[in-house]
Amino acid sequence: MENENEGIEKFNSDNKNTVNNISKHTMSSSDDEWMSHKYWMFASVGLAFILVISLFTSGLGLSNVTGNAVKSDDIKVSVSNLLAEMPSITSAVVTDVKEQNGLYLVTATINSQPAEIYVSKDGTLLFPSAIPIAETLTSLATQDTTNQDTTPEVLPKADKPKVDLYVMSFCPYGNQAEDTMLPVYNMLKDKVEWNMHYIVNVDGTTVNSLHGQLEVDQNEREACVLNDYGLDTWWKFATYVNKNCGRDGSCWKVGATTLGLDSAKIESCVASKGLEYMKANEQASVEAGAQGSPTMLINGVETTVVYQYGDSEAYKQVICSAFNNAPSECTQVLTTATSASAGGSC
Repeated sequence: MENENEGIEKFNSDNKNTVNNISKHTMSSSDDEWMSHKYWMFASVGLAFILVISLFTSGLGLSNVTGNAVKSDDIKVSVSNLLAEMPSITSAVVTDVKEQNGLYLVTATINSQPAEIYVSKDGTLLFPSAIPIAETLTSLATQDTTNQDTTPEVLPKADKPKVDLYVMSFCPYGNQAEDTMLPVYNMLKDKVEWNMHYIVNVDGTTVNSLHGQLEVDQNEREACVLNDYGLDTWWKFATYVNKNCGRDGSCWKVGATTLGLDSAKIESCVASKGLEYMKANEQASVEAGAQGSPTMLINGVETTVVYQYGDSEAYKQVICSAFNNAPSECTQVLTTATSASAGGSC
């Protein structure tokens, strides 16, 4: 029993350090853990994915654990302690721990969303989910067949196409979409109706976003810049933060000053109108069915071209295809970034 207690204490201590380190992690475009359209599913199990990342980077450091099974009550305490350490977790309750397929299945409610977390019987490993092999193989086979359809997207046409882009301010894929779209925006400007939206969930007076409160804050700042300073300034501000400020937006005031914006005015707007703006953004996202960042609709129809990150020419072509009569600017060829790639979403 003494060895088991030592293992549990080590589990709590090492994972506390891991959580603190991971909370500072800056994601890159290669962070495949975020490649999913199931926004609120990822919100509920986001903690588990962060911990799995730690397994493949620094590890959990539990070499002193004996390998003996840890009691379910102790697992419940350990997981509860870990959840309590996460900066982005505002509320977490572990409701049940039971054995399933040689593991412990931990059922919890995280930020008012249901979550299932798996832990090894000896308490040394944590998993985000269990993947059913047979069902997954069947699904992949079906997906391969579906992906063979190379029919080009056909979009409705308009004299002035409407482009709606739905993002989360600290989603690396959404940021790439913004950076890719910027040259197209600069080329077409007022020939297109541009609408920028943020994917959030509002519960009363509480705004939730996938990447935590820091993202909520930046969503609201960018919404204020959009409403008070216009699209040209919004693009400059958003892409400045994308490039320079990391995943906590810590240098946003420097960006505001650089662009000639009043940071105090932005903060005042966030305090007085941030919730109102986020409610409107939530409604727009729900009506569009936008769950993953980024999502792009052209004339009300979703397009997968948004995932061709770095390929501004592809963005331009799909938007230009939505004109009844394309303007002369559409004949210009935009440069494609050397790092262009097809990717996922948050």
